[in-house]
Amino acid sequence: MNYPYDTADFHTDDFHYDKSTKKFTAEASELGLKPGFIPMEIILTSGRTGNRANFTLDFIEDDGSMKFEAWNPALKALGVNVHIIND
Repeated sequence: MNYPYDTADFHTDDFHYDKSTKKFTAEASELGLKPGFIPMEIILTSGRTGNRANFTLDFIEDDGSMKFEAWNPALKALGVNVHIIND
């Protein structure tokens, strides 16, 4: 798909999911992100349901790690988020 800004597509199988924090976590290198690439939005496809969910960039930490929050109001209300660690 063509987007007017930097977007990346991933699969939930590429992430570790922590039920207690409702956080998907992965290292940038394991996801194949090139150094310096900062997606404004990521699309995560569920390995269980095949549903796709959008997450928007919320915060970049001092070490370059990125935190994304759910765009979907239901997922956002549940506190589901994504953390990509800059390794």
